Amino acid sequence: MDGPSCGESSAANAGVGRRARLRAARALPWVFTVVIFASIFKRVPFASVWHALEDARLLPYLAIMAPYSVFYLAIDTFCLTRVINWFNCRVAYADVLPIRATTYLLTLVNSNLGQGGIALYLNRRDAVPLLEVASSVLFMMFVELYQLTFFSSLGVLLAPRAIDLPLGAVYAGLYGYLVVHLVLFRVGRDWLALRPAARILRSFRLASPRHYLLLLLYKSPNFLMATVVYYIGLQCFGMRLPYRELLLFLPIIFFSAALPIGAAHLGAPQFLWIYFFARYAPEPSLLAFSLATHFIFMIMNAALGLPFLPRAIHELIRGADAATN
Repeated sequence: MDGPSCGESSAANAGVGRRARLRAARALPWVFTVVIFASIFKRVPFASVWHALEDARLLPYLAIMAPYSVFYLAIDTFCLTRVINWFNCRVAYADVLPIRATTYLLTLVNSNLGQGGIALYLNRRDAVPLLEVASSVLFMMFVELYQLTFFSSLGVLLAPRAIDLPLGAVYAGLYGYLVVHLVLFRVGRDWLALRPAARILRSFRLASPRHYLLLLLYKSPNFLMATVVYYIGLQCFGMRLPYRELLLFLPIIFFSAALPIGAAHLGAPQFLWIYFFARYAPEPSLLAFSLATHFIFMIMNAALGLPFLPRAIHELIRGADAATN
């Protein structure tokens, strides 16, 4: 039996190389996160962080975080409803709320899985093509990133002291791409409309600058409420930070969590809590608050999805039955 040809061997080697590069790319955020936490815990003993958690007033803290999670869900659902109505189909807020809440459960496993749940729901319920819904979800994610970019760059600009972090190049790249992005979809929208492969970009093609600005405005209450909730929540951990500095620096912390540099949005935010606020509060308490808030917020959001899960499953099954009949 003849062995593989040179062409087959080269293709196999190329495939192995691509898979190796993909695995390395997926591992990089985990490596980055581990390195940051190793550096942090070398400086801040883990036992002191645990003691800070034990000393926190958890019941008042949870009493603050719970209504914030509800508020966040309400605003997030409103934003998703508006985007779907702009670009896909007419849908009521009450119909979007169950699926938006239940996707938070999927987000515990994988954030992209949670976003994909929205596309599947609308495809089954209203027969909206998956790529067109996915385009709207991408549009939301894009605006969320630039909301953080805008607020965090304002924080850097108005900061009361110099920030010795390599953020300038990041902001220059993001704002530079935004200009190219808006011009590209303004000039090339008709050309993209004729390309079936560009359906994933449909919402960007249909969007005007007004849509970007409105969505940024609609999502802003979540950020402003976060500054208030964090300001009060920090006091449950025995810390009182200046609200003005929290207002300026918190967007930078949120921005770092949105960048694809850490696993599960961890690592960089914890470093920045210490970097910005160690002059006002003990490092173990800052680290304890940061970690607790990250996980509690995710768990509370997922818990909000549980009451809506039966309805969401019913809608998906009903949509699937309608599609097959």
